[in-house]
Amino acid sequence: MSQRRIREARSPRAQHEAAILDELRRRGRASRGDLVTLTRLSRATVSSITGDLIRSGHIVRVEAAPTSGGVGRTPEHLTLNPTAGLVVGLDIGHRRVRGVVADAAHAIVASGERLFDPSAGWADRIERSLDLAATLLDRSTADDDAPMLAAIGVGVAGTLPTRHRIIAHVERRVGERFGVPVRTDNNARLAGLAESVWGAAQDADASAYMRLSDGIGGAIVLDRRIHHGRNGRAGEFGHLCVDPVGPRCRCGNLGCLEAFVGLRAVLAEAGAQDVRSLASMIDAGNLRAQAATDDAGTRVGLVLANVITALDLDEVVLGGELAALGDRLVRPVRRELDRHVLADEFDRVRVRLARLGDLDGALGGVALVLYDRTIALHRTATAAAMATPAPLVATTTA
Repeated sequence: MSQRRIREARSPRAQHEAAILDELRRRGRASRGDLVTLTRLSRATVSSITGDLIRSGHIVRVEAAPTSGGVGRTPEHLTLNPTAGLVVGLDIGHRRVRGVVADAAHAIVASGERLFDPSAGWADRIERSLDLAATLLDRSTADDDAPMLAAIGVGVAGTLPTRHRIIAHVERRVGERFGVPVRTDNNARLAGLAESVWGAAQDADASAYMRLSDGIGGAIVLDRRIHHGRNGRAGEFGHLCVDPVGPRCRCGNLGCLEAFVGLRAVLAEAGAQDVRSLASMIDAGNLRAQAATDDAGTRVGLVLANVITALDLDEVVLGGELAALGDRLVRPVRRELDRHVLADEFDRVRVRLARLGDLDGALGGVALVLYDRTIALHRTATAAAMATPAPLVATTTA
C-alpha cells in the first residue's frame, strides 16, 4: 500500500466511515440519529459520510415502520447494501441441523432443516449440514447478480467428548467445500447471541440465556458479545451442581442441573411423551406433571438467581423445547428468583421467553460472522437507490 493510501486509511474521516459501517453491520439498520448516538459523531459528520456511502452503493435507504402515535416524519433508516455478501448460519445438534442464509442487511433469504439418522456419526452429520448449506445457497444465488457468500458461522452442540476434533473437522470441510472463512461456537451460546441481537434481550446490556433442551446450555452476553471465559466454558449452566448427591450427569459429575431438567428427564418425571402433552396435562390439573414442571422451574431459578447475583445481569431469557411451556415454567423460575436475588435487585431483573424459535442457533451463527470485524464482506460498486429488506423474515425454505 502506498504511503498516501496508508495516510488516507488512517484519516479521521476514514475512521468515522468505518465506525458507521461497523454499526450498520452489527445492527442491521439504523437512522442517522441512531448513528449519531452510537458513534458519538456529530450530526453533520454522519450526514456527510452516509450521503457519500449511499452514492458509492455501500449503504442504502430502507423504509422504516411508522412509530405509533408519533408526530412528524418517520426517520429514514439505512442498512448495508444487501448485495454486499451472504452469510450462512448452521446449528448442528444431536438430532438435526438448522440453517439460514442472510444478507448484509440482516434479511433472511433462505432457511431450512435436515434430520439426522440417530445412528449417524458426527462426520455424516457434518456432511448433511454442509449439504443443507449448499441447497440454501443455491436457492439464494439463482440470479446472476446475487451476492457472493462471505462466510459461514457454525454452532455445534456442547459437552461432546471429542468436540475439539469435531470443530476442526467442520472448519476443514467448510474450507474445502466453500472456500470461505468459518467461525464456530457452542450452539446454545449462539442462540443466546441471536436473542441479544434480534430477540428477547435486544434492550439488555447484560443478559443470560439458558437453552432447555436435551442438554442444558446457555450464554452470558455482554454488550451483544458472548463472554467465553478463559477456557471457553462460560455459560455451561447445565453442568452447575444443584445436588452433590444427585444422579450422575453425562459429563461424569453428580447432581448437575442437566441431570434434573434435561428434556428427557423432565418428560420421564412427568410421565409425558412430549412438551405439548406435558402442557396439556398441566392444564388438565395432572399433579404429577405439575410437580415435575415446578421442580424443573425451581432448579432453573436457583441456578439463574446465583448467576444474576454473581454477574449483576439485567435479564434472563429461556429458550429450547421446554420454554414452550411458557408461564407454566416461568412462574416457578420467578418464584425462586424472588427468594434468592437481593431484594433491591429483583425488581429490575426481567425473565423473558426466547422469541426466535427453532432458528435461534443458526441465526447466532450469522451474528457470529457479522460481529467479527476480521471477516470482510464483499463490497459493491453499484449503488442501489432503494432497498426494503425485511429482517428476520424467511422467504425460502429447504
